[in-house]
Amino acid sequence: MYPVSSAKGKGRGGYPHYLLVFTATKLVLPHCKEMGLWGMRTFSRLIGCLALWVGSCFGAGPKFEGTPTLVPNPNPAAPQAGILTFEAAQKVKTTLRAASGDHEFEQEFGTESDPADGLAVVGMRPDRTYRVEVVITDASGTTTYDRTLTLVSPALPDRPELMPSTEVEVHDARKMEGGYTLFNPRRRIPLVVADAISAESEFNANFGMLLVVDSAGEVVWQYRSESRITDYRPISNGNIVFITADNRLVKIDTLGNTVASWCARFRPENREGQCPEGSIPVDVETIHHSFHEYPNGDFLILSSEIRIPDYYTSETDAYAPRKTTEVVGDVVLRMTREGEILWQWKAFDHLDPFQIGYLTYSNYWARRGFPNTADWSHANAVRIVDDGASFLVNFRLISGIAKVDVETQDIKWMATSDPEKLGLEWKHPTFKLADGDDWFWMPHAPWITDRGTLLLFNNDNFGARPFDKSLPPSAIRSRAEEYAFDEEKLEMRKIWQSRFPGEEPLRSWAMGSVQPLDNGNVLAGYGLMLVEENIYSITWPERLGHPAWTQIREYDRSDPAPVV
Repeated sequence: MYPVSSAKGKGRGGYPHYLLVFTATKLVLPHCKEMGLWGMRTFSRLIGCLALWVGSCFGAGPKFEGTPTLVPNPNPAAPQAGILTFEAAQKVKTTLRAASGDHEFEQEFGTESDPADGLAVVGMRPDRTYRVEVVITDASGTTTYDRTLTLVSPALPDRPELMPSTEVEVHDARKMEGGYTLFNPRRRIPLVVADAISAESEFNANFGMLLVVDSAGEVVWQYRSESRITDYRPISNGNIVFITADNRLVKIDTLGNTVASWCARFRPENREGQCPEGSIPVDVETIHHSFHEYPNGDFLILSSEIRIPDYYTSETDAYAPRKTTEVVGDVVLRMTREGEILWQWKAFDHLDPFQIGYLTYSNYWARRGFPNTADWSHANAVRIVDDGASFLVNFRLISGIAKVDVETQDIKWMATSDPEKLGLEWKHPTFKLADGDDWFWMPHAPWITDRGTLLLFNNDNFGARPFDKSLPPSAIRSRAEEYAFDEEKLEMRKIWQSRFPGEEPLRSWAMGSVQPLDNGNVLAGYGLMLVEENIYSITWPERLGHPAWTQIREYDRSDPAPVV
């Protein structure tokens, strides 16, 4: 378990800095294994190196041509990496063994990786000097370079606005899934005026980070960008793809180099309709929250559109006067690597925009360049299912998950909180929850697991929809949950949750993630968690000014669920 707590020190205007986890995932660093880690199996594999390739001990072996060089990565976006360069007379497999004190790791590169182009060295803990041995192998045998190279890793920034303060509270290596953990800290200064557009909110948005920690919680890789990072995934070829707050989809390698990028052609940042140089324009207004890669390299992504109905002006008074309002609804689309849109699915065409949720008037889209708008559906996750024939989309404010048929565009089913209160106008096939189970509220990150279950992160916010009375922030009990479900009978029941008796409440009012792991465990990222101080006195409008922190937890799927 990795709590990422509020960093010590003060930021701009005297407010404390916070770096908070949006989501977390297990991964394998490209070509890398940490010595002593077992079974580096993950849901999202990067280029694997699970065992050291051992060449023949006999024969002449391949030859180094010239002197290998090992230098720090010159790209400041990924400072905790190095580059190994050398030439060989023929194609070789390269093994790098690095050691510093009690820490060792290995990397293996196949013959498709040309060392003359430079090999990315990743896996170093900060502020250490590593001794590095280089071994090359081909059919003729194995050769070890006769001198040990050295590489010094930089110290982590000692500035709270640039690096979170972290602490490992629980660590049972025997029960943890092997591999590394990738997550995205977000910089946050609590806002003085709730939901305001301000210098503080811009300061929060103009910083993005990805961190990788090893099994002991030590940072072994980092990446920094000039825009907040939301969703991210290691993809099939070993690169990492992520979405930024300024409506871009970006692909990088482990040296932090941008390999490709796409931008929303009509985003607010494009005052003259132009994307940044080298970025592929996509004919949408936004790229937000979530994406998923198809096997052929296409992307399923979330975008949005605005429609202008005569709309509510209140979340608490259904009879308040209505007015013409720009309402933001979600769009799901499939996009090629060339930026071509193959199809789109629009929430406005399938769901009732007058089924609203709390936070509709939170200025969410105003802070992202769309002033005076209402946030209706607020999708925060998409996932490819049924081998691409369907997709899942999660609507936070509607508090519902839809499975959609790509060909017909019909909603196959919805799992949505308190469906009996949605009225006669609700026409979609909707799950009924088993008696005695309680519904999720404003969830994140749904999965249909290999077990055929529905796994999600339940933020448990508000506990109601407008215009029913909501629960206060102190009532939040955030957790990972798993449901068995029958698509034919439209029945579901809760079979597991991460909360256990006697546990102190975890109150995440925004963000969050969950991931099923190969060893049966569940990894949960708790998003933006309210601290306990004064929790029983704050109201929902005051939440942005309240201090917050976060945790990453790996759970055994037992009941009660232990943290490993």
